[in-house]
Amino acid sequence: MGYSREVYDAAFAELQRRRTGAQTKATALHERMVNKHPRIREIEREMANAAIRVSRAVLNGGDVIAAVERIKNKNLTLQAELAEILAKEGIHRPNFEPRYACPSCEDTGYCRNKVCDCFKALLREEAFKRLSYMGTMKDASFDSLRLDYYPDTPRSKMSPRDCMNEVFAYCKSYADDFDLNSPSLLFRGATGTGKTHVSLAIARCVINAGLGVIYGPVQKLLHQIEKEHFGRANGNSQDMMIECDLLILDDLGSEFSSPFYTSCLYNLINSRMLDGRPTIISTNLNQNELERYGEQITSRIIGTFVPLTFVGRDIRQIKLREKIKQGIE
Repeated sequence: MGYSREVYDAAFAELQRRRTGAQTKATALHERMVNKHPRIREIEREMANAAIRVSRAVLNGGDVIAAVERIKNKNLTLQAELAEILAKEGIHRPNFEPRYACPSCEDTGYCRNKVCDCFKALLREEAFKRLSYMGTMKDASFDSLRLDYYPDTPRSKMSPRDCMNEVFAYCKSYADDFDLNSPSLLFRGATGTGKTHVSLAIARCVINAGLGVIYGPVQKLLHQIEKEHFGRANGNSQDMMIECDLLILDDLGSEFSSPFYTSCLYNLINSRMLDGRPTIISTNLNQNELERYGEQITSRIIGTFVPLTFVGRDIRQIKLREKIKQGIE
């Protein structure tokens, strides 16, 4: 997968930050330990002079092998003494070596002249981040969901509050246990019933688990594909949407209707379904209204997505009335 220069620069900057941070911590630890245990400085000085002692042994002649062996044993004794001092301080890293985030490449991004997996993961993460529209994700969590916004009066067998309690519990479990074999979900319900909030809460959990998520309103994501397809922008957004661990298409049905958008939507849903990658779709449309996308898309959504119905009143309107009331008071 190709990436823009912006993505490469951001990922490389993160690697440099990690490497510099690890080295700075190691240096600071070294200084603290030397100040607390001056003997460490003496040990390091003696070990550093080992090469000079080996050279002298060679120049002086005699039994060079025996001399080198004595120097080697002396160094091993010094190393053991240093390790003992550090162990008493709870430190088990020899010679104050930096603790890099990636031991394989030591946070350089390259291992054995090949791009390291950690760099590939960073590139992917940065690319997904730039494609997603998760500006409000920091405010969306399962803990901030409020059941008291949903009526407690029975509607048929269950009240909206009881229904949403089950929906929230299912989605929380889905987010906590998410993996690449998780099912796709279809959130259906009226405007303001919490579909976007729950979508973002799931995205937050999955991202915190180290997986790649792309989230966005369908209109914006499809528009980005359109711009790249017709040469008005550079990128490979469609490939990234197909390949990410979780794709969340918010507010299906609000986008501009066109054959191109319908084709893109089919490609996204069908490709991810064939690859076994989970997708979450939220929409205000009912099953009959979904048929506007044609049989191919509708059958895949209805046939393979787990449906979850969001019920209740428009929470945005409730919050607005609360703010107005607080302002009056």
